Amino acid sequence: MLKKIIIVACILGSSFGYDLKPIKISNSVYQFVGKTEAPSKLNGGDMVNTYWIKTDKQYIVVDTGPSYKYAKAAHEAMKRIANLPIKYVINTHMHDDHWLGNNYFKELGATIYATKTQSKKFPVGSDAHMLSVINKEDATGTKVIGIDKFIDKNSSLTIDGTKIDFIHFDYAVHSPEDIMVYLPKEKTLIAGDILFSQRITSIRDGSVEGGLKSLDLVEKMDIENYATGHGKFTDKTALKQMRDYFMALKTTARKAIEDGVDLDKYVKTADFSAFKDMAMMEILHKSNLGFAYTEYEFFEEK
Repeated sequence: MLKKIIIVACILGSSFGYDLKPIKISNSVYQFVGKTEAPSKLNGGDMVNTYWIKTDKQYIVVDTGPSYKYAKAAHEAMKRIANLPIKYVINTHMHDDHWLGNNYFKELGATIYATKTQSKKFPVGSDAHMLSVINKEDATGTKVIGIDKFIDKNSSLTIDGTKIDFIHFDYAVHSPEDIMVYLPKEKTLIAGDILFSQRITSIRDGSVEGGLKSLDLVEKMDIENYATGHGKFTDKTALKQMRDYFMALKTTARKAIEDGVDLDKYVKTADFSAFKDMAMMEILHKSNLGFAYTEYEFFEEK
């Protein structure tokens, strides 16, 4: 028993070695796939997908990961493909697992693009929850920095001949304000946490209705590669998984409310066995049930 305690203590007290391997998912887009689990000392917060867009002259980074150390490891991996400067960094939304590597790239001279919501939620020098979850060694060098430019509407950038469309959501989807990045020439959508595969989403800062509305928009787009915020699949798998889960939340919550079933009973009895193999069910699902019930309690269909 003592030996097991010592082993666990050593694991928890040691830093995490990010073994990041980029996967090319389209002509110019590379993906780093995170684990489908909660952030912890054991995984160094490596549970998020991040993306790199390669032009002839530079890289554009979409989401920078959970720490300075993660960002540096991703950069080292991408340098083996091409040693290019990084001038643009885009954060898809306010959740800190996606952007705590910002200051690493800022030190390299990058301009940070993000939402106003992220800036308000995390002002310069503020604390980030992720840094209390991972080891101190893995958090070394990480700090919350300012945003250089805000994306607050649909817009576009053309960088070295590569056109990038920003799709901005001013209603709650996964968070109060989300951004997707679309490369029309490659039909590649970097969706941030609008899309998950393999694991369920969290709606603590978002909305079931907003999620369904966003999926309606995505389904109308010309897309071949669906780059998700979490999970490895880049085909239409995420679209089906997200819609099925959101619709199950909506229909079960509305039926429970119509039948006079209270929140506690709904959370205990709602049948979501169809999703039992999805990761993070035990951690996030009951909370999602509560949020869905609250959303639909006084909801009027438009």
